[in-house]
Amino acid sequence: MSIIKRQTILGSIYAYMGVVVGTLTQALIVPNFLSTEENGLLAMLMSWMLILVFVANLGFNAAGVRFFDRFRNADESHRGFLFNGLFFTGVGFLLVLGIAYFFKDHIVHSKIGDSTLFEKYYYYILPLTFFTVCFNLFDNYAKGLYDTVAGNFLSQFLQRLLVLLTIVLYAADWVNLNQFVFLWVIGMSLPAVLMAIHAKRLGDFSLKPNPYFWNSEFRKEFFTFAGFSMVTGLSSIVITKLDILMVYDYLGLSNSGIYNTSILFGSVMTMSYLINLKASTAIVLDAMAAKDYPKVQQIFNKSSVTQMLFGTLLLSLVWVNVDTLFSFIKPEYAAGKYVLLIIGLAKLYDLASGINTLILSYSKYYKLDSLLVLTFIGLLFLLNHLLIPRFGLNGAAIAALIATAYYNSLRNYLIWRFFKIHPYSWKLLYILAFGILLVLIGQFLPNLGSSVFMRLLSLSYKCTLLGGLYLLFIYKSNFSKEINELIDRILGLLP
Repeated sequence: MSIIKRQTILGSIYAYMGVVVGTLTQALIVPNFLSTEENGLLAMLMSWMLILVFVANLGFNAAGVRFFDRFRNADESHRGFLFNGLFFTGVGFLLVLGIAYFFKDHIVHSKIGDSTLFEKYYYYILPLTFFTVCFNLFDNYAKGLYDTVAGNFLSQFLQRLLVLLTIVLYAADWVNLNQFVFLWVIGMSLPAVLMAIHAKRLGDFSLKPNPYFWNSEFRKEFFTFAGFSMVTGLSSIVITKLDILMVYDYLGLSNSGIYNTSILFGSVMTMSYLINLKASTAIVLDAMAAKDYPKVQQIFNKSSVTQMLFGTLLLSLVWVNVDTLFSFIKPEYAAGKYVLLIIGLAKLYDLASGINTLILSYSKYYKLDSLLVLTFIGLLFLLNHLLIPRFGLNGAAIAALIATAYYNSLRNYLIWRFFKIHPYSWKLLYILAFGILLVLIGQFLPNLGSSVFMRLLSLSYKCTLLGGLYLLFIYKSNFSKEINELIDRILGLLP
């Protein structure tokens, strides 16, 4: 638990530094200095990159995490783990090249016909995909050696800082659109190079081939797991990106930019989940292998409560200030106001479900998890098909909320059925109830004026007052021993 605690704290620092930079970039600078169409372009490049990453690694990254203990041997440079990972990546990337070429027309198609900009920069998806899959490989290697901090710093903070710098250059008219997109791709890709350098510095690093894996008894099990995890991982990212892809298909590139800005908040809410997941992976997998389910249950419950605490606070504060926040960006983005709320509620249920993804997908029931993901995609596609034409952007958000509730509920049921553990407790209801109370209190707090300074002052005093009440509630309720200890240290009550 000390490893989780230490790395979670460090990861939290980098992640929330990244949240500040990412929020400044995506919520303020992009909507003010990029057109909705240019915003949509970046969203589509990112969405397709994330999908193709799971094709490019052929399931090796997920299988490598689960079976890393079989490779872990410092004396033998971890038995060719990195060589095999790069081999899988090379083969998978050839497959990506074929997909990108032969399915280009289908990918760039939009029913309203505004695909010119996306088509022009379409092939930038390829370097984005290659460097991202390489980053994931070296990051997973580091995680297998119980180092999650560097990956968090590079992906959560540095990458976002580089993106911010490129957008500032474009906003200041120091580069044109072509140069901006090129620099943006470099900023997205550079962390992979730095992660490889860091992995080498961990020691026992080798890119040489080793026959261990190909002669091992677990090779067949590895391939089976890799195949199913590829389906699961690909499906999982399709789940998160299907709504924006279908918004593009039905409503065009500009609406994709508006939708992408509105769902940004959902990504901020999930930061605590990503930190918990990275810090918990090795510990939970070891406990699962030893069938130490009480230990898994403890981590499961703590992850649920901690994630719910952060998610509820963020959603409450944002919704109280939603009109003020939208007043700082172009008026056309106000069309995504209720998208923000609906997606926020979906993410809140996600957070309350703890690390259920880790537990089921890395258990012996991973095949069932893959089938569950496929049903999720089918449901999400059907709901988007029905709701986007009728309700527009809000329809896509409603589809995501319904599908998310279905997916997590069924996954948590399966975990309970197989392992007799679950993430739920009465604490979650108390946290949710207090979040609703904060929103109600916030409705009675007046705005101080319409000037930029007064709007910022309104935002600051509401967040300070409501955030202070929330922290007092958490502290007095003693929902999280770790959070209370952190508050005590901050207040100087502990040495």
